[in-house]
Amino acid sequence: MTKSNSSSISVLVLVFLSGFTFLTYEVSWFRMLSLVLGATVSASTIVLTAFMAGFGLGAWHWGRKVEKSLQPGNLIFRLLIAIAALGIVNYFLISFILPGLYQPLQNAGLSASLTSMVVYMPATLLLFTPAFFMGGILPVAGNLIIRSDTGLASLLGKIYAWETLGSTLGGLATGFLLIGTLGQRMTIFVAVLINLAIAIYFLLTKSKEFHQNTNPVIPVESVKQTGKKNKTTTADTTALNSRVALAATFCFGFAVIGLQVVWIRILRIYLTNTSYTFSLIASMVILGLFAGSWFYMKKGDKFRNDSFTMLKLLLMTSLAVVVGFLILLRLPELIMFPMAAKQDAYFLRIIVIPVISSLLVIIPVTFISGYAFPLACSLYTRSYRDVSGSIGKVLLWNTAGSVIGPLMAAYLLIPMLGSGLAVLFFPMILLVISFFIAQKISAIRKTGFLKPIIAVAGSIILLILVVRPEVYILPPSFSRFEKKILDYHESVEGTYVVGEETSGSNTVLSTYVNNSAVIGSSYDAVKVVKMVGHLPFFAGLQVKNALVVGFGIGVTTSAIASHPGVESIDCIELVSGLKDAAHYYSGLNNNIQNDKRLKIRTGDGRHFLQSSNKKYDLISSDPTHPILGSGNLYTKEYFELCKAHLNAGGMVSQYLPLHKLLPADFQGIIKTFHTVFPNSTIWLGHNHAVLLGANGPLSIDFQQWTENISRSVKDPYFYTNPYHLVACLVLDSAQISRFPADIKINTDDKPYAEFFKLSSFEAGNLTSNLDFLNKNRCDVNRVFRNIPDQAMMRRFVRGNELLTEGVFYDLQGNRKEFLNKLQAAVAANPEDEEYPFLIQFNFGR
Repeated sequence: MTKSNSSSISVLVLVFLSGFTFLTYEVSWFRMLSLVLGATVSASTIVLTAFMAGFGLGAWHWGRKVEKSLQPGNLIFRLLIAIAALGIVNYFLISFILPGLYQPLQNAGLSASLTSMVVYMPATLLLFTPAFFMGGILPVAGNLIIRSDTGLASLLGKIYAWETLGSTLGGLATGFLLIGTLGQRMTIFVAVLINLAIAIYFLLTKSKEFHQNTNPVIPVESVKQTGKKNKTTTADTTALNSRVALAATFCFGFAVIGLQVVWIRILRIYLTNTSYTFSLIASMVILGLFAGSWFYMKKGDKFRNDSFTMLKLLLMTSLAVVVGFLILLRLPELIMFPMAAKQDAYFLRIIVIPVISSLLVIIPVTFISGYAFPLACSLYTRSYRDVSGSIGKVLLWNTAGSVIGPLMAAYLLIPMLGSGLAVLFFPMILLVISFFIAQKISAIRKTGFLKPIIAVAGSIILLILVVRPEVYILPPSFSRFEKKILDYHESVEGTYVVGEETSGSNTVLSTYVNNSAVIGSSYDAVKVVKMVGHLPFFAGLQVKNALVVGFGIGVTTSAIASHPGVESIDCIELVSGLKDAAHYYSGLNNNIQNDKRLKIRTGDGRHFLQSSNKKYDLISSDPTHPILGSGNLYTKEYFELCKAHLNAGGMVSQYLPLHKLLPADFQGIIKTFHTVFPNSTIWLGHNHAVLLGANGPLSIDFQQWTENISRSVKDPYFYTNPYHLVACLVLDSAQISRFPADIKINTDDKPYAEFFKLSSFEAGNLTSNLDFLNKNRCDVNRVFRNIPDQAMMRRFVRGNELLTEGVFYDLQGNRKEFLNKLQAAVAANPEDEEYPFLIQFNFGR
């Protein structure tokens, strides 16, 4: 191996590792900023555009600078040191300084919305600055590797391929391994150490190629134009190629990153919403770029490198987007239903189906874009001597498109057209640009036959966008069971749909936000959300103002509103317009949407607490499952936020699922809640649980409990015998404090509930967690005092134990034993009216 080849390999390894760390930083910073700015599409779009803007401007700046530098190796050293330093600085600023800005801004009298806008400014700067230095790596690497015009196209493809391969693996490693295993802080530090190691290598190496610029900039007119693409190229053709390269690379950045926002928005409706699913999809986008650039590296010198080739790539991309759009419309039928027999295989649901979806919809588009980028660099580069500046300029235009595309997708296209039709906007723009390119290059290539085709295709898509036919992107269950659509609404943050399914004389309603059911139709699901709302009042809490995180269809909110003394209810709901679907469930929510005390705000619940200094008597949360998008509402930091916004003696009540949580993770969430609320209790509603914590002592007088229940509005869907509800108490503070020491606290830094093991999807976790609660019940007299009839209390507790054992068997498919346990519960506790009801409801007896 020659010294020159060894140096080139070293630089390619640098490019690969840099790409790896870039995605490690990007994924980490985006996640950390979502905890500060809110886990919304709007917030993520803004930080994405800030990152891309910094990267593009950095590429342009450092590309020009390296051409004048006599020591490019030293420049790489300085870039890597800057990136590493900013990696550390950003971690501490985002984790500790940014969240601290809210309180003084609120104290200064700024509104919550204005406070958020002010915090956005330093947040975007924190992403822009390191990205500015990251943008310099590719241009400097090009300067170090490309030494002549020979094989220039192939080398450009190779450099971009190594960078995108590193980025793909960095995104996958961060999302699937590093954060879940090491935690957020150590993940950042791993990236920092990699940057420092590379920087030290380039500082210590003695290779002349690293520290002397052998590509000095000389006047263009004195450069002898060599290489296949320049032999027959006139000055006008060269200028045309340069303009086409910049226009096309802008379009590819605009389309690919803009479509990424829309694709993920649509796939949230089809796929299981986990952090792994969408880390995988984001990595598939970059994998397509790698595959395209790798193909260009292998074949680029064998094809014509001219404007006509770029035109064909734009047209191919338009076609690929349209075909992908048609596949998206039928994705459940094409991919998900054929695999329905294996839907219990969680690896299939979390990994395989997203990969197949990406291969059909995303990778064809990004493959072409990956091929187009090194082609654009080749078209724009007149000589190897100005390759760094050319790469920087092309990256600048590419990232300019990457900034505008997602902003338009999030703030204009999805709100105006809906996510389905928003996809078609991008091929229309590509066709418009293609038409003008075809017009420009017609003097040197015959494109007359293409222009009518482009015009007709563009006109058809434009007509579709103007007419705006109904394009519903529905959860898979709607397609499988042919539910009638009663209501459908799209917003930037999500889609809600209300469906009606008729079976004989029975009509069942279902409401979904993206792919998550807002409320189950089963008795136990309704019971537990009502418990979330009622329990604090029964326990004696005097509530004037309450906060509800997650409106859903208003069942918990209506339970809170039913109690006298409540003067105001603030409700935070991520998906706007969901309130309009509440009237379909008036029997469960008493038309709470019309209550004048209710004020619904659109946004992220955690961010609302950060950006507001208002305090409440009660904070009630009914979020989706922690592994299905609401992991940040089950961490120690979130519970601390809730506690900080409680008045003295206030309470927090929150839904806690038993399914899709490993026993250690389930107990960990309880232990986490207990560290913040030492007087916490856990209540069981069949196979669901409720966390109840008090900002002060929690000792309930049974007589007062009974009176509070008697004064409450009678609810035909909620059994309110005082002894029955006391028997739902399963864990108290003393019982939780006995949890094993190896049960971990769920934190923002080590969010094991968000970055879960795939075995969390095993059905046995639900029964294991249910069995744990049933076998570790506390003595209810430690929480309740003055229970007058202890014998009756013991009967109710025993009845609840038998009911829980029956539910355990029912979940295992043993209906016979479920019935036996219900009958035993009736015998042990004949005063409880719920057991005969359940026998009638489940068995018709």
